[in-house]
Amino acid sequence: MKKLILFLCLITQAVPCQVPVFRYALERWEADIFRLQLITRGTPPADLQSTPEHLNLEFEALDLDTLTAAEQLSIVGLERITKYPSFLLHPPENWKNPEPIVFPGTSSDLQKIIDSPVRQLIKNDLLSGHSTVWVLVEGTDEEANETTYQQLEETLKKAQGKITIPEGVIQADQVGKVGADVSLDDVLRSTIPLKISFKIERVKRSDLAEQPFLRILTANRPSPPEEPLVVPIFGRGRTPGPLLGSTITPDTIMNACEYLCGACSCQVKSGNPGYDILFLANWREKLNSGLVVVDKKLPNALPTLNDESNDEPEDKAALNSSSAKFTIILVTGIGVILIIGTVLILKKN
Repeated sequence: MKKLILFLCLITQAVPCQVPVFRYALERWEADIFRLQLITRGTPPADLQSTPEHLNLEFEALDLDTLTAAEQLSIVGLERITKYPSFLLHPPENWKNPEPIVFPGTSSDLQKIIDSPVRQLIKNDLLSGHSTVWVLVEGTDEEANETTYQQLEETLKKAQGKITIPEGVIQADQVGKVGADVSLDDVLRSTIPLKISFKIERVKRSDLAEQPFLRILTANRPSPPEEPLVVPIFGRGRTPGPLLGSTITPDTIMNACEYLCGACSCQVKSGNPGYDILFLANWREKLNSGLVVVDKKLPNALPTLNDESNDEPEDKAALNSSSAKFTIILVTGIGVILIIGTVLILKKN
């Protein structure tokens, strides 16, 4: 009987909302935080300690001359630094590679870590309504670059014609016009156009302005320099990871598109594959629609959604009514299953 009740609970949690994965991620998943440490011998230069707002980054300046031996040993990656000052960029905890990325400690390198031209293009693409931005990182083999680009372009065009938005998605301005039984999980949080649309952005491996971005994009994993890489990006700068151009097929690309454009079956960010990239973007300002949406409350045993902390119901009476209806249905369902389970157990005994 305990297993039966547990199964019921899992079913109620697994009911997907109709908002596509790419849009759910854009509107409701906060970007994971990177940590940047400036390591110096002596007083840290002022121009190396300035970081802008709206960046998923925490900053810390450490003067080794003021730290004890034990404190220095606690700095992950310090042994990899050969020149001072230097930066250690620590990835979010969900990266499979916990090693920090080392960068020279110059003002120019700091600016490249924070932002780059291609990242600005990607940000604008996502906020204009593109479902996913596919970054083509070009290797030294020009023929392979073009072959990969043609395959990607042709498959994405087919995907745009084949894939449709899941039924049941409700525009932000339609709340209150489609009935009282609307699930707020299915309501969009912004007025950004909802469409199936893919964009390709190309970047060369040799582009000096993009070197920090490319190391972050690939989670600092090496790959053959001649090989092009294909990296899909969605949400607020999230990616499932890079694919070698020689290994991708139309099916690989189509499957990725269908997953990212399908209904969000797992609303918990940590339950979805991928990792976040460092982006300078005021996502909240761009996504503000004036609509306040209350997310479905998940059990404490599961990670919580990374949503805006100021989300409170505007119409408490309406929400309470919907909640009461759901509770009645759920309790009734549990009661029926308990009765059936009890009868089955009594028959066995």
